[in-house]
Amino acid sequence: MDNGIWATWYNLDENQKDEHIKWLHNDYLPRILTHDGIAWAAHYEVDENDYKERRDKLPHTKDNIPQGTQYICLVAATSPHIYYQKNSPLFSENQTSNIRQRLDERLEARTAILIEEERVTGPDYNLVSPGGVPAKAIQMGSYNMTSVENEIEIGKWYAQIRLPFVSEVKGAIRARKMVATVGWAKHSVLYEFTSHEDRRNNIVREFDPFSKKTIGETIHAPGSPSIGHRIWPPIE
Repeated sequence: MDNGIWATWYNLDENQKDEHIKWLHNDYLPRILTHDGIAWAAHYEVDENDYKERRDKLPHTKDNIPQGTQYICLVAATSPHIYYQKNSPLFSENQTSNIRQRLDERLEARTAILIEEERVTGPDYNLVSPGGVPAKAIQMGSYNMTSVENEIEIGKWYAQIRLPFVSEVKGAIRARKMVATVGWAKHSVLYEFTSHEDRRNNIVREFDPFSKKTIGETIHAPGSPSIGHRIWPPIE
């Protein structure tokens, strides 16, 4: 099981980027994987130009929240409660001074603890990465709705339209709809694809009127939806 996901969106200073990523990939994330209850970890670099035209049409929050958009770090556990135990790697008291110093290098970092609401697998699920790690190509959105009534509408949209579509479209590996136990955004969705070319060609499409109206009632986090290219674990 891997239905508890700790997600962090953040930026890095250009002068610290290479050393931070080297530490993250060679030290921090491998160490996180040894923690009881952790299923996998993955690190993504975001292409902020991909999907930009469509992203710019979506409502985005003006709340004073961290604005990180360049990278996404994902750590999955058997349950979100793994992150609330006394020995949780989330807590600063369980981090060495070096870890705290390195994590402070993350600029505009925004964190969420997510629990999976539903998942579907696509026609290309046989290409899922070893150990359940998300695919090399992802799209991840995080957002709130404008009202309780529109939360019902987005639930209908995922159950009746979006997830059934993803489960059948070529290039789709898996999709997870999640809700947050921690974080600014209540809702999140993580789509996995065989490639971003397949995503662009097969999954990006014009919405029907109901879908367009419902998506118009979302209020997205900075940079959402993010188009991620996995940089750890390395692509074999």
